[in-house]
Amino acid sequence: MSPNSKEGPGPDWVLEVSGLGVTLGRNKILENVNLTVRRGHIHALIGPNGAGKTTLMRSILGGMPHTGTIRFKFYGDGTIGYVPQFLDFDRAVPITVFDFIRLMLQDFPLFLSFKRGKREMIRKILEVTECDHLMDRMMGGLSGGEFRRVLLAQAVHPVPEILLLDEPASNMDEVGTNQFERLLLELRKKHDLSILMVGHDIRRILALCDHVTAINRTVIFDGKPDELRDPGKVAELFGLTTGADDLLGGAA
Repeated sequence: MSPNSKEGPGPDWVLEVSGLGVTLGRNKILENVNLTVRRGHIHALIGPNGAGKTTLMRSILGGMPHTGTIRFKFYGDGTIGYVPQFLDFDRAVPITVFDFIRLMLQDFPLFLSFKRGKREMIRKILEVTECDHLMDRMMGGLSGGEFRRVLLAQAVHPVPEILLLDEPASNMDEVGTNQFERLLLELRKKHDLSILMVGHDIRRILALCDHVTAINRTVIFDGKPDELRDPGKVAELFGLTTGADDLLGGAA
């Protein structure tokens, strides 16, 4: 995914998806998906379960064959950060947070001695997401919120031009989710960071995001979060007959 400086829609965009389609076997997972992520915006991607949100994220990351076009307009080295919904690893493996970040850096074999300066560098990487105190904790023993903050720390080092988050609040309690969202807002403000995140909590999306795209195989809504304050609209997007008020959480 190389930088692309061609002009796209709007004055300043970082990601443009046009006419994207994904077919697996005989099943059309996505069809004619279009969206634009503006620079410095937090852009939410929502939709019912099985709508193709994760497939779209994987396509953007170059991990899924697709039709259509995906274009980036980068001003720097084109770094893309990513925090997956799930990270499949054996929690019984005795790997510390320090060793996990060390592995992600991959600048020399793990069995070699680690200079004090390198350890300080990893501490500073973790400090960005307020989890440097977890450096010597086992990855398998972290809470959902702690685990997500460690993943976020490695995703924003170096600072990317766009950050992709797949269900970032998954397996987090209210306190952990609030802390994670505060960190996202601080990173966006400090680095003018562009963020595309998969979410489902409309109440939080209303408070956090600048733009929302809803998909259910194709785009079914694209607009400002305030347009989702209507429970009827939310019910339509998620295919609900009841429960739209619960998704809004009193935000309507």
